[in-house]
Amino acid sequence: MTVDPELLDTVGTPVDRLDHGGSSIGSPAHSAALKGRYEEYCRQQVFLLLEIIPREAVRPLYRRARTWATERGVHEPEDPMSTLRLFCREILPLPPFDAWLLDYETHRLAHVSAGLGVLPLPESMEPVAVEFRRLEHEAEAWRGTLEVYRGGDVWRGLIRFQRDGADGHFRTGEIFREDNLQDLRDRFISFTAPNLISFLRSTLP
Repeated sequence: MTVDPELLDTVGTPVDRLDHGGSSIGSPAHSAALKGRYEEYCRQQVFLLLEIIPREAVRPLYRRARTWATERGVHEPEDPMSTLRLFCREILPLPPFDAWLLDYETHRLAHVSAGLGVLPLPESMEPVAVEFRRLEHEAEAWRGTLEVYRGGDVWRGLIRFQRDGADGHFRTGEIFREDNLQDLRDRFISFTAPNLISFLRSTLP
């Protein structure tokens, strides 16, 4: 998901300040929750790897895993899958916690839409910018920003238009409503330049 850093000054609470687990930012409970989310992310990457490995490659991989785990004293003969998962985590190029945390705090919605299963979707939230498009209208450069928010049990979206170099902006009403965040984003990306200009004209006084 592409997010322009300039778009993080959106309406309401910035995405990197949202915490739907009920803990205050920077508290020990919040830090523990973040570590839990990181561990869940790593587990999911391991499961995804094991899902795409061809069946005939599993046995040779397990032999490597058993040798690796035995040398380190972590082999579990009664639970070969545990050994295999440990080895997969070792060989995967997973980001360290600090790198993951930076991405999590910068692109929170990407982690929400990935469905990691550890961050409950909020019933409601303030609009957050997740994508933008450039366009030209009457020889002036504009930027159309997709802002999304959780409303009830669906994702809703609108477009914020801002002329380059100008302070003010114009917003459409709610024009997107999808169960899936990625579907909503794909619809915005599929708009042609004339589509976007039509929406822009509808917002101008």
